[in-house]
Amino acid sequence: MRPQLVFILFVSLCLGLLTGFAPAKAQTLDLPPGFTRELVTDKLVAPTAFVFAGDEILVAEKEGNIRVIQADDSLRTDAYIKLNVSTEIERGLLGIALHPKYPNQPYVFVYYTTGPGALNYGGTPVNRVSRLKTVNGYGTDEEILLDNIPSETAMHNAGDLEFGFDGKLLIAVGDSGNRENAADLQSLAGKILRLKANGKVPRDNPFFGKPRARPEVYAYGFRNPFRIAGRAKTQSFFAADVGWGDWEELDKLKAKGNFGWPQFEGPCPINTVCDPSATDFGKTVPPTFYYDSTVEQGNAIIGGVFAKGTNYPAPYQDGYFFGDIHGWVHVLKMNRKDRVTASYAFDTGVTPTQFRIGPDNNVYVLDLAGKLYRYVYAP
Repeated sequence: MRPQLVFILFVSLCLGLLTGFAPAKAQTLDLPPGFTRELVTDKLVAPTAFVFAGDEILVAEKEGNIRVIQADDSLRTDAYIKLNVSTEIERGLLGIALHPKYPNQPYVFVYYTTGPGALNYGGTPVNRVSRLKTVNGYGTDEEILLDNIPSETAMHNAGDLEFGFDGKLLIAVGDSGNRENAADLQSLAGKILRLKANGKVPRDNPFFGKPRARPEVYAYGFRNPFRIAGRAKTQSFFAADVGWGDWEELDKLKAKGNFGWPQFEGPCPINTVCDPSATDFGKTVPPTFYYDSTVEQGNAIIGGVFAKGTNYPAPYQDGYFFGDIHGWVHVLKMNRKDRVTASYAFDTGVTPTQFRIGPDNNVYVLDLAGKLYRYVYAP
């Protein structure tokens, strides 16, 4: 993320924690007619990611706690687990996912930056993916699946974990503040990685068995793909990649794809006078969608989730809900070829860190200021 974004993150957090502001249970704000934003809880501390686990919600907090929101929306007093993490700038506990067969396979997957007290900590913070076993409602038996993911500058750690439609684990990794990492296939940074649920590398990974490449790499050329999301309708996955200058972008993942960083950002080569209509992407994969953050009042794209079911009216069904850390949520519509056909403003006033679909088929959004909301439609 950009240096100014780090400042915005901390200001947003301070505003949420120090003002004592408690919003009403349902707010209309600037939402489309019929929609309300309902508060689930406002008692979290710097929440970064969350996942639904049966009738509970597990929420990762930046400083290493995984909190439990119970079925009645109350926050359990004790944590699912407390991990020892480094929290400088963008480091911390950043991603969480469940085994696709949870709870029969009672495993919770986490992405975090190691710190003093962490398992096998070597004194230099690195990012890692671990698997925790759920026993009687608590996390235990940490097993490291992938370690020594670069965190050179404390910036651009990314950290999302999502299971693909094929049951393989996708891992979003930023360039660690070193743009050259993104194109280096021997580095784990600036990539989307892919593992089996047991931590082994799938043999159908595009660089498996290839010389001078890490076998975990699925796609490369990313700056800080903070969040990824799957579209069930087309079995596609998308990465929301945080930009450097003016452009924020959404990329449709492709095995072995080079998504351009540090050569391109959004629709343009970097360090050039940009004409998007004349851009030649060469062998790199062009973005599915992009926006000019100087026009949209943005700082960093925060993806995203595709609406599910029929809770919402057209044009929001199967819409891609995403936001910007600047404080807004928009919705994209895509056709059957995953091409964007429309973009709608949806909400303002949230500082999103992740979106997910709940068991009730409503879109939930996690707010860095310590809150979790759900969007409900009732005409």
